[in-house]
Amino acid sequence: MPWKNGSLILYHGTTDIAASVLCKSSGSLPHSIDISLCRAHTDFGQGFYLTTFLQQAEGWADRQFRDQRRRRRVELSTRAVILKFEVDRNQLASLLSLCFVTDGSNPDYWNFIEHCRTGMGSHLLHGNKNYDVVFGPVALWPQKFVIKNADQVSFHTKAALEILPAPVLHSQGTPTYTTL
Repeated sequence: MPWKNGSLILYHGTTDIAASVLCKSSGSLPHSIDISLCRAHTDFGQGFYLTTFLQQAEGWADRQFRDQRRRRRVELSTRAVILKFEVDRNQLASLLSLCFVTDGSNPDYWNFIEHCRTGMGSHLLHGNKNYDVVFGPVALWPQKFVIKNADQVSFHTKAALEILPAPVLHSQGTPTYTTL
């Protein structure tokens, strides 16, 4: 079967409250993702994180749901939600990207993770420009382990956000959890 260079399917796990905000168009973008609102000190630095693994996104959505429910920050009707993004590979290829393919034995990977996790600043390149997109395994920090069957694709710049299409609701859970 010939290669068709189809879209790269990426998933984001969240709650329906956050998803309703992310799915609204903002200015020239078909979504309202704001990197400045994303958490800092993450594996690849402050950015919008997605995964190619649906099961991983489901776990993240469940975790977000339970954490917010425990902190009583959400209504009882809140649901865990998976958003799907179909990213054009040609547009993705045009971005300045950094890719780590490792089983956890690559010292460059750990150096980059430590740089981002400890708040040593952004991952600046020549000319004070960040990588647009970083791809690689999920770290179990501060231990130096990678999580099997898990990956992350993080978007860090305006140029990266511009290639992200409008997210589509892939699935949602039911509000059946009890308040913790």
